[in-house]
Amino acid sequence: MHKYHSSSSYFIFEAIFASIACMGIGYAIFSTSESTFIKTITVGFSLLAIVLIVLYIRNIVFDIFFNENEILIEYHLKNQKIRLNHSDLIGIEYISAHKQPAMNRIKFKTESGLKSIKFQTVAFDDQFVEFFNWLKSKNPKIKVSVFPSDHCLNEKLFGPKYRKYVKETL
Repeated sequence: MHKYHSSSSYFIFEAIFASIACMGIGYAIFSTSESTFIKTITVGFSLLAIVLIVLYIRNIVFDIFFNENEILIEYHLKNQKIRLNHSDLIGIEYISAHKQPAMNRIKFKTESGLKSIKFQTVAFDDQFVEFFNWLKSKNPKIKVSVFPSDHCLNEKLFGPKYRKYVKETL
């Protein structure tokens, strides 16, 4: 049973727009140039940029499932699944930017060290508090942070006195 679920498939659209921009710039340079050397270099760089975008997108497009006993990360464009225990989680970050979809970033331990992945938010505002409390019941050592620091979620998570004021005297 999947308790919570999210995806990072939003990044596919960014890759498509970046590929279209590379092809557009390459076509503009290709069509205005008369030199075959410049045309060849333009085609080569455009193809290289598109290949690098595809290789990069393979590593960042995945589904993440927060189950009762584990966390499962399934990559879309490559045959890879990562299973994590809840005790491997170090922290979760809620990122909310103006005119952008809300995102989460989790940090976790692997055999090779610490890793961090970013994906669309699992839950918004009040539901995120419920989600974090559920994660906290699975791993009491997990840390949470909210960006921007004046987001209303800070007060819901940490109470009305979440800000640490520094008293300055003359």
